[in-house]
Amino acid sequence: MKETIAEITALFEEAKQKREFDFVLTLINYKGIGAKELSTNLHEWFESIEFYKGLYYKYSKKEKTRVGTMLYSTFFENSDFYNILGSLCKIKLGYKGSSYLFWKTKKYERLLGIGEKQDFLVELLDDAGKPAIISFFEKNHFKQIRNTFFHSAYSLSEEDYILHDSEPIVINGVGNYSFNVEEFLYPKIENIIQIFDAFQKLYSDSFKSYQVDKEVDALFPNPCKAIILGSKDGLRGFKIKKAVSLFGRFCDSGIWYDEKHQMWAGHNIRIDFANIETIEINESLTRYENKADITRNDWEFQNLVDKILERKDAKEIFRVTHLLVKFGDARLQKMIAEGNSFKQRNFPKIILPFYRQAVEVGSHIMDMTTVMRNIKKLEDFMS
Repeated sequence: MKETIAEITALFEEAKQKREFDFVLTLINYKGIGAKELSTNLHEWFESIEFYKGLYYKYSKKEKTRVGTMLYSTFFENSDFYNILGSLCKIKLGYKGSSYLFWKTKKYERLLGIGEKQDFLVELLDDAGKPAIISFFEKNHFKQIRNTFFHSAYSLSEEDYILHDSEPIVINGVGNYSFNVEEFLYPKIENIIQIFDAFQKLYSDSFKSYQVDKEVDALFPNPCKAIILGSKDGLRGFKIKKAVSLFGRFCDSGIWYDEKHQMWAGHNIRIDFANIETIEINESLTRYENKADITRNDWEFQNLVDKILERKDAKEIFRVTHLLVKFGDARLQKMIAEGNSFKQRNFPKIILPFYRQAVEVGSHIMDMTTVMRNIKKLEDFMS
C-alpha cells in the first residue's frame, strides 16, 4: 500500500500547487447551505470507519468477520471519497473539480452505483498518472462482497464467507462462491484501513493547514483574486472582495463558515447549475480532445455523451461526434497494425460501438461517408 498512499499524497500536493483555489473548493465540498458535519457524508464516513476499526480489532472469528465486512462495504460506498479523488485529478490536469463529479444522467433512473463511479474514476486516475490507486481498487474491491453483505445474502463458518444469490468472485482466474476470510478478506480490510487512515489524515491536515488568510488567483467563474480564509481551527472558506454591486454599493462574495449559526453559507453568489454543467462539459470535451485515445475505461466518456445528448446543444454534439470518430479511428489503426490475425478479430467489437454511435449522434451535422465505409468493412470482416 506504500505506492498507493504515496500517489494519494502526491495527488493532494499536485492539485494544491496547480490551482490552490480549486483545491480549497474541493476541501469545502460545498453543495448548499448547511452545517459542516451534515452537508456532506464525509464526516460521518470518517467517524463510522473509526468506530468499525475499534470493533474489528476488538473481536475475533465470526464477530470480527461481520464487523470487518461492514467496514469493507462502508469504505467503498462513500460518494464524496470518489468525488474528491476525481476532482483532485481534474485540478492536477488543469481543469475544475466538482461536488457532483459523477452525477447521473436521465439514462439512469437511479443513483450511480459504486462500481460505476469507480469505472468513471479510472480514466481520470490514468490521465493523472496514478496507476497504484487504480491497482488498489482492482485488487481490493469486489462488489459481490459488498452486495451480499448489505443484502444479507451470505453465511459464515468460522473460516469461510459463503455467497448466496450472487455471481461468483473470481480468485486466481477461478469463480468461487466462498472464500477463506483469513486468507482473502482480512488482508483486504487491512489494506483499506491503511488507505482510509492516509486519506483522512491528508484531508484533515489540508483543512487545518490554513491558519491565516491567503490571497490566491481564482476563476469564479471569471479571473479574480480570492482570499482563502484561515483560522486556528483551519479553513473557513474564501472571500472575493467587492465582487458584486448591490443597491449602489460593492459587496464581498464567497463561501465561508458562519460561526454564529455554525454552518457553511454562500454569500452574494448564485449557483447556476446549468452554467456549471456547461463549464464542466466543455472542460471534459477539451480533456478528451487533448487525448489520443481512451486507455483504461470509456464509462466516463459514455456518461459525457449521455449528458450532451440530453442537453441537445448543437456545438457540443458536433464536438462529441468528432471524438467518437476519433476514438473509433484510433482503434482501427491499432487493428491494422496488429500482426496477429487472431487478435485482429477481437477489434471490431471495440471499434464498431464508437462508429455506430457517431452515426446515430451526428449524421445530421457531419459527413459520415468514411465512417459508414469503415463500418461496412468491419462488419464484413466479422462475417
